[in-house]
Amino acid sequence: MMMSELPPIRSIHHVAFRCFDAEATRAFYQDVLDLPLAAALAFDETPDGSAPLSYMHLFFRLGDGNFVAFFDLPDHLAKQRFHPQSGFNRHIALRVEGDAELEAYRSRLLTQGVAVEGPIDHGFVRSIYCYDPNGIQVEVTTPTPVHDQFLAHEAVGARAAIAEWTAATAARKAAHAGPAD
Repeated sequence: MMMSELPPIRSIHHVAFRCFDAEATRAFYQDVLDLPLAAALAFDETPDGSAPLSYMHLFFRLGDGNFVAFFDLPDHLAKQRFHPQSGFNRHIALRVEGDAELEAYRSRLLTQGVAVEGPIDHGFVRSIYCYDPNGIQVEVTTPTPVHDQFLAHEAVGARAAIAEWTAATAARKAAHAGPAD
């Protein structure tokens, strides 16, 4: 495989989700998780200006300068989109440093009346889980001492593991695939 001549992608600027209520979303991320609200941008047309569209784009700053963002589109709501879904469908994992910080977030969430699962030890990370007001699973995670070594070891066989998985699951996926997927 040839090495790309593209410059490296440096980081994620933001990851964005839909939200049902901008204020409830702000309260959870700013008041409960203590993320600074970096921007609340209201618009009345599509980004390219070609059609009317009322929406607000919220940005919450993470400690590394990246953002988690949300779109509130009041005229385009499908209530079922905002029910809690499995973390396999969508979740965001926010990193903290060490068990003491993980426990501080667990305590904060519980104090604010947010149901919390965990901590769960995944071997290379320990995590707690909750849901935000939009039904998005939020994971707060801390790396364990073996984190980097574990991922370095797994990277060596990652392509082969994907090929094996793809071959082993192809028939099951074909049996379940359809227009609803």
